[in-house]
Amino acid sequence: MTTPIIITKSTKSVGIAILLTFLFGPIGLFYASVAGGFIMTFLPIFLAVLSFVGIANKNLSLFGWSFGILVVFSLTYWLINIIWAVISVSKYNRKIEEDTKKQVAIWNSNHHHNPNQFETNINQKAYGLKTTMQEQIKVTTKPNLQEWLRDNPGNTINDYFMKFGR
Repeated sequence: MTTPIIITKSTKSVGIAILLTFLFGPIGLFYASVAGGFIMTFLPIFLAVLSFVGIANKNLSLFGWSFGILVVFSLTYWLINIIWAVISVSKYNRKIEEDTKKQVAIWNSNHHHNPNQFETNINQKAYGLKTTMQEQIKVTTKPNLQEWLRDNPGNTINDYFMKFGR
């Protein structure tokens, strides 16, 4: 069984998302959602092209629908960007929080947070020694991970597991 590793990502700020989309519209939306940024950047261009195609082909239905949507869209464009940014950032932050909770649950199920937990190692091959059974038993106290990382700056969680095992 492999040792679980908790990976943390920083969350995004709803305030920054609102500010960026308020100032830059769809370009600011890229902070919150790359897909949203692309859609909101190119959708007005697509609607304008449809309007011109409707005019060029003398298709009043195509022109009317695309131009009508473009007019309504232009009146609510910035507001749609801001709402999309808030929803995207909230969803992103919620996903990170859920992933973190799952990782902590995995961590807790695999590790008992008892710093006085004793481990007994009677595996003779691990030490390469031929000794009596009494000498083979090695009892060690496993320190708490947070305390060990604090007391050993520059070391990582992987160093901890290499030294103390799972």
